[in-house]
Parts: sequence; C-alpha cells; structure tokens
Amino acid sequence: MAATRTTQRTPHSTQKTKQRTRTTTRPPEPGDVKSHITSLLRDQGALTRGEITVRTGIPRTTVYDTLMNLLISGTVEKYVERNGKRGRPSVYYQLVA
Repeated sequence: MAATRTTQRTPHSTQKTKQRTRTTTRPPEPGDVKSHITSLLRDQGALTRGEITVRTGIPRTTVYDTLMNLLISGTVEKYVERNGKRGRPSVYYQLVA
C-alpha cells in the first residue's frame, strides 16, 4: 500500500510578501545647490567632488555641473594634488580668497 502525502497550502492572500517602498526627495533648486556647496567649502576647506557628493547627498553630476559654473564665475578654483602613487591625481576645489 502506497502512502499518500498531503500538503497544506496557504491561500495567496495570507502569504506575507515584501513590499519595496521607494522614497523620493525633491531635487534641490539650483541656487540652493550653489549656496550649499559654497558654504561647505567655506566651512571645510578644499574638497574633492566625491567628498562634496558624500557630505551633501547631492547627485554627482549636479555637483560637477555646479562646480563648473562656480569655476567659470571665478568663485571656486581647482588644484591637483599628486600623492606620488600611480593613477589619477586628486582634484580639489576651494573658494577663491
């Protein structure tokens, strides 16, 4: 005599499902980004684009575009610091005194 196996199935509606929630934030206004970056450079001194991105949470491309506009206007200057190792040197941005 063969044994029969019975399994209990739970209805789909009672199964727990993981739901992903996406949080969206309003992008900062261009004037807000400029003032935020300039105040950060004023307080912290010279920083790289990556450091600015991490500290502010502003997207990398927005930081890059804003820094280019600040360079053109003469508000910010950039300089290269070589550390004696291979690879690309670090590019720092600082406010013009």
